[in-house]
Amino acid sequence: MKIARTDVWLVETPATGRTPNRYGTVTRLKRAIIRLEDEDGNEGWGEILRGVAKRLEEPATADPLASIDALADFTGQPAARSGLETAILDLMGNESGRPLSDWLGGEKRRELAMDSPLGLLSREEAVEKIRRSLDAGVSTFKLKVGMDVENDAERVLGIRKAYPEGVRLRIDANGGFRSDEALRFCARIGDSTVEHFEQPVGPGEEECLETFRKIRAMGIPVAVDESLFTPDDARRLIKEEAADVAVIKLIKCGGPLAAREIAGIFADAGKTAVFSSPYESFIAKAAGVAVALAMDDDGRAQELDHMVPESDFAEWRHRLSGGKLLRGEGAGHGARGLCRRLDALSSRAS
Repeated sequence: MKIARTDVWLVETPATGRTPNRYGTVTRLKRAIIRLEDEDGNEGWGEILRGVAKRLEEPATADPLASIDALADFTGQPAARSGLETAILDLMGNESGRPLSDWLGGEKRRELAMDSPLGLLSREEAVEKIRRSLDAGVSTFKLKVGMDVENDAERVLGIRKAYPEGVRLRIDANGGFRSDEALRFCARIGDSTVEHFEQPVGPGEEECLETFRKIRAMGIPVAVDESLFTPDDARRLIKEEAADVAVIKLIKCGGPLAAREIAGIFADAGKTAVFSSPYESFIAKAAGVAVALAMDDDGRAQELDHMVPESDFAEWRHRLSGGKLLRGEGAGHGARGLCRRLDALSSRAS
């Protein structure tokens, strides 16, 4: 495969409908959208940095996938690497007429259950959003905590009182609690069944892994996000008996191949993974969908539907219906940018 052309658009769009978390509320999203084209006109789409992408046109780059790490130092830039790998795999899929999942072990399912984010909504607001979402077929919800032990516990207990059954509730502190606070919070919510507690404390907390183990001993499954970037992180967390669920973001781990490896490490240990893509466009989300489709279905909802309106500059072949993402037939990862709209929205790189 020889890449004959690269195009990059620098896009900034409003982030409407975003739910807040302890990091604040995102109001605008800045992204770089890449299109690769081979000599036969096949395309590959990703989200990437311009300078690295242009080097793929160099004559010596005969095997782009194998050459990624020779193009630049991606240390501290896993999102840039992920976007580039995604575009190359998408191009390979479109060139061969095969879905991206074929490079990840093959598709094992054709649909994915989706969750709905509640952010830091108050108890009353969260209960109302859950009611509306249940009517639309969504039954898994993600509530942000990590701000105040008592208030956060009251929100969890209030939701459980309103919906004792029929709702899967996962909670995420984004590492906002100290160890003692996380343990007090867990004691406070008691047996208010939660699907998992994501990142109770930050990875920099001195007793981080011990806190995870104590929470697991209380009967609350622990999910890891900020503690999980690489396959080595995954192996360490499992060895330390500190996690039950991997929350995998392609922009953190460097691309679909590493994401699949991390998910496989957790699966081999009898654990599970959730794929998350909260801020990316359809283009990057489609790569997450491809990885999730290559994993066995354990009934757990994915976090790939935290959508902002993307119809302005991108489209995908997948369809959302009744709280599920239904896989669309076709090659590659199934998403593409709309070139004319991208031209109008951005400063285009040539």
